[in-house]
Amino acid sequence: MADTSTDRIVIVGSGLAGVTAAGTLREAGFAGELRLIGEELDLPYDRPPLSKSVLVHEGAEEQAALRPLGWYEDHRIERMPGTRVVRIDPGERRAVLENGSSVAYRKLLLVPGAHPRRLPALESGSLPHVYLRTLRDALRLREQLQPGRRVVLLGGGVIGMEVAASALQRGCDVQVLECAPRVMGRALCASLCEHVASYHREKGVKIELGVEVTGQALSVPGVSLRDGRVIPTDLVVIGIGIIPNVELAASAGLRCDDGIVVDEFGATSNADIYAAGDAVKYPDAFHGRAIRSENWMHAQNQAVRVARNMLGEREPYRQVPHMWSDQFDLKIQVSGSHDGDQDVVRGDPKTNRFMIVHLRDGRIIGASGINQARDMKFAGTLVEMHACIDASRLADLQFNLKKAATL
Repeated sequence: MADTSTDRIVIVGSGLAGVTAAGTLREAGFAGELRLIGEELDLPYDRPPLSKSVLVHEGAEEQAALRPLGWYEDHRIERMPGTRVVRIDPGERRAVLENGSSVAYRKLLLVPGAHPRRLPALESGSLPHVYLRTLRDALRLREQLQPGRRVVLLGGGVIGMEVAASALQRGCDVQVLECAPRVMGRALCASLCEHVASYHREKGVKIELGVEVTGQALSVPGVSLRDGRVIPTDLVVIGIGIIPNVELAASAGLRCDDGIVVDEFGATSNADIYAAGDAVKYPDAFHGRAIRSENWMHAQNQAVRVARNMLGEREPYRQVPHMWSDQFDLKIQVSGSHDGDQDVVRGDPKTNRFMIVHLRDGRIIGASGINQARDMKFAGTLVEMHACIDASRLADLQFNLKKAATL
């Protein structure tokens, strides 16, 4: 690899993708200046605990840091916390900061993440409302999750159901309102959606599906539904999805389309600027189309690949989609796609330890598991292989997935 000691790489965004990319650049031999710019003042942290352990346990935020402070010093990564980039000048290769100063770069990596989709109708009125995206959001929310308090979750997606489980564990009275016919409908197959909903209900979470919230109620603290009902509550947590932060990229003239558009190497429409993470729309070989992915594994793995490509490697980013969620004592994992023509169940759902293998035209395209971490690892390999295995064998618990995945 050529000597890059005179180079400077600037990373805009200090979440998982940004920190991972910075570490990867050093591990791959980059010896030049490396700056990590982030808007938050906190030491870069992991987001998955925000809806789970940080909400449930006092002090859990102390374990959320992605790396200790000394790691940045050891890797000569210059952190610029509490700093907002307001404009990128591709011609001058400069990132302009809010205070009017600028930072020059040889190459730039954008990892701006996303922000919560807002629901303005719920923001006007005296009823407290919360969006959960940052560590500060989580700490504020935890203060409000007090025993006996009525909490309504708007949105039964992954974050909504995780917060519902956490709020119940804090002793709250919890209700989930979801406009779709199923909770977690985008992430899980229909049968797993039903299983998760049933488990929540058994724990005490109230769930209403196919309902539309129109705003805050006027008569009592609560939310109004389209059908005329009012759901009394003391707090509303709004979790109806996220929107990619593309404004900076778009204003710099980069191509954007429901995300910052990149090629298979992570390069944007400007040769000196790359992008990765939640805000990126990339060509996905598994689905055969351009997609935007919102999960931890994608943010980490794409950041690794793109960082190496910034240093001259030319290896496409390839990954089978992965998702996981911890709710109560359920570890929910998904690999690949659940949009097949046949589902094969391994194990007994009543035990909360089972897997569903998803087939299309006889080939494995995905797997979904509850408390099956070990076998899900091997199932993921079979998904990558598009393995063709008879359904009767897959249903047999004596059939060894590990052996099949290593053939």
